[in-house]
Amino acid sequence: MRGPHSLFPLIKTYSIASGTSLLVATRQLTTAENVGKRAEDTGIAIAEFVIGSVDSERGLRALSKVNWLHGRYGAKVKNADMTHTLSMFILEPQRWIDAYEWRPMTYLEKVAMFVYWKEVGNRMGIEDIPPTLEKLQEWTLGFEEENMVYSDSNKICAESTMELYLRGVPPFARGFAKNVANSLLEDRVRVALGSPDPPAYVKHLVVFILKARGWVVRNLFLPRLSNVDPLGKKRPDGRLQRDWFAFEPWYVKDGWLQKLGIWLSSGGRLVPGDKWKTSGYLPEEIGPFEHIEKSREPVLEQAEAMRKYAESGGAAATGCPFSFGK
Repeated sequence: MRGPHSLFPLIKTYSIASGTSLLVATRQLTTAENVGKRAEDTGIAIAEFVIGSVDSERGLRALSKVNWLHGRYGAKVKNADMTHTLSMFILEPQRWIDAYEWRPMTYLEKVAMFVYWKEVGNRMGIEDIPPTLEKLQEWTLGFEEENMVYSDSNKICAESTMELYLRGVPPFARGFAKNVANSLLEDRVRVALGSPDPPAYVKHLVVFILKARGWVVRNLFLPRLSNVDPLGKKRPDGRLQRDWFAFEPWYVKDGWLQKLGIWLSSGGRLVPGDKWKTSGYLPEEIGPFEHIEKSREPVLEQAEAMRKYAESGGAAATGCPFSFGK
């Protein structure tokens, strides 16, 4: 269920107008030529410092690049909006897993997830992050009650992201697919995004299918023989290539099998080629191409400073917020 876990924290952040107005202004999310790469780069960065490690060399550079990209906007990126986005990557996966996976998360797992993401937030320079999981839940509820209201920028961001996720859906099925996605949104989120209320039968059908999936996985599936590894694999020259992609084949290796898979999985819509940077990526290069060279040195400097911060004990030893996210 990696898809819903990643989609719905993202969609819910678009219900806060103070954040979506900036996203619309940058045009990185709302133009067809940018939205796919932005989504792939975001997934790569998060995978490097969450699935990999926030203290790994790759994770340090990826998070430092995220900080550099955010830092270009200065005070336009509000601390409360950053805290809310952080909370979505903690609370929404927990809500989804508890509701639909083969077993709910234990309290220890939830707290561990909170502690890890809180450290990520510290390193991003987010101030006044609530100190416990329960305090974060309380803060998020209050913030959403005050700020989750409709705006045109919310709708633009949500529709752009939804179109990205539905690119591979045949035209005749798109209406139903949108109803399925909207049925999984809470009512107040749907109102804030300007999304229509789906038919009741779709809501019931989707919940039934998701819960049935959890039952099947719990009772009929054998344990995995190996973990799913979404991280890029290192080439001899040090660059990283991916074996898979979500929306567009950025940085996927240039083998005949990969080319065939790209062409078939996209119904011929995506043609393999050098435009997708098949030579791979470095963590400090993710993001818009025009920023690669100007950001390289400050990103590597911040990664080194963050490494020293981690070696000294991180937030627990030095206090927070971590200033390099500023």
